[in-house]
Formats: sequence, C-alpha cells, structure tokens
Amino acid sequence: MREELKSLGVSDLIQEELVAAALHANYNQDLDVNAFVGFVSVAGGLVGNLWKVGGGNFQLPAKVLQKSGADLVKAKVTYISSSESGYTLTYSTTDTPGLSEHFDAVVLATPLHDAEITFSEDLQSSVSTQIKPFQRTIATFVNGALAPLIPGEVNTDDVLTVNSKEAKEIGFSSIGSKGNSNYKVFSKEPLTVTQLAKMFSKINEVKVVDWMAYPKYSVPDTLPDFELAPGLYYINAIESAASAIEMSCIGSKNVALLVHQYLNKMDAVEQGGVCKDAKGYREEL
Repeated sequence: MREELKSLGVSDLIQEELVAAALHANYNQDLDVNAFVGFVSVAGGLVGNLWKVGGGNFQLPAKVLQKSGADLVKAKVTYISSSESGYTLTYSTTDTPGLSEHFDAVVLATPLHDAEITFSEDLQSSVSTQIKPFQRTIATFVNGALAPLIPGEVNTDDVLTVNSKEAKEIGFSSIGSKGNSNYKVFSKEPLTVTQLAKMFSKINEVKVVDWMAYPKYSVPDTLPDFELAPGLYYINAIESAASAIEMSCIGSKNVALLVHQYLNKMDAVEQGGVCKDAKGYREEL
C-alpha cells in the first residue's frame, strides 16, 4: 500500500495520519498491506457512509439459511475424506460423537487456520497450501471515561489512532467510541491493568475478545483458490484479498456458481441462467 500511495503522489504525512489510521482501526495492521485491502480500508474508514443491517449483521446468513430451506445440523466437523462419488464428513454433536455422512460436494465457510478439521491424505497437500497466517487482534471493550491521551488536549469524538512506531511503544493501535461511554480498543497484545489505567480515568467494566481476526496481509502475496479439489470449495479464500462482509457475500456467490457448475457437470456457468429474477429474492431485513 505504501508504494502504491507513493506512486500516486500521496505524501508521507497523509499516509501516516489518514491511511495508516484507517488500517489500524479496520485491520489492526500497517501500511505494509497490499494495495487492494488498503483501499478497502480507506473506503470503509474515510470515504462515504458505512451501513449495517438493523439489529445486527448476523441476520444476513440467518435469513439466507431460512430462505434456502436447508437443514441446519449444529455439529463440529472433525474429518473430511474424499471418495469417487464425493466426500464423507465425520462430525460430533453435543449428544453423539463420531457421526459420519456422505455428500456430493462440500463448502467450507470458515477460516482454515483454526478450523481444527483433519483432511484425508489425498487432500492434505491441496488444503495446506491454502492456509494463510492471520493477524492476532485484541479487542478490549471498556465502559468508562477516556482520559486525555495528550495532556491538556481534549480527545476527539471519533476514532483515535497512533502511528506505527507509537503503536509498538504505547501498546494500542486504535480507540473507537461506541457511544454511551463505551470504547473499543484494538491492540496486538493483551493490555495490562496499568496500560488501561493510563488510557481511562474511570473504568466501570472491561470485556476482552482475543481472536485471529483477519488474514495477515503482506506484499508480495498469493491468493488461495476457491476450489481446493473437485467438489470441495472454500468461501474464505476471498478474505486473503480483503476481509469484509461484502467480500464474503461475493465469495459465497462465486462458490455457489462453482458448486452448480460441478454438480451439473457444466464447463461454465451463465450467471443469468442460475440467478433468474434475482430481484424477486430481495427482502428487507
């Protein structure tokens, strides 16, 4: 991203003060990411308005599941093996471990790096090459009063970030106001009680979410394939280009077309032939 901005004539000050700030707040990463994810971050943080589904974005997959008429089995898949006629999944429910079932095609819709799924030997090489490292992100949610981060200055009402060098020294990447005295602090390592006491003059409640949130973006980089093997597909491959719910929707649609093509033994798919009257399936959430 840094080299792309430089080629466009963007000053170092704008890069550090605006673009890097958006990357810290969105991906907890620096200007060393690829240009595409960098511009996605800028679009989401600096340009235009952001949108969400009223009541929570989780309703999007829930509504899709409802409309599809598919059967949802709440289980943990532990092993996937291939056969001439498809794939066998071994899974466990809360009541019964070691169940297995055969499927004509399988779609993986979770990051492979922590899926804890073992694949049969014939699939291991094609799957292992698609596993990408992820960026550890500590999201610390604090209800309280934010102290002036610069002595004598009043904090802004929007997202507060520091430059890449300061982030390593101070310990956090960004602080965002969520309203009603609630704040979200991004960091790459867990924050200590001492660090939080310096950031907040009053702390009522703290909740920490420690997760591998996004792919670790770098340059140069290679993108995983949607098709891991014939009939075995990976929606989250698109996250290696950029991680966002809109990207997941694009990846899902692409994989749906690939599955349709595979099951119907087609050389190619005419999108209009599959998604007839697409507007008829739109519904306000």
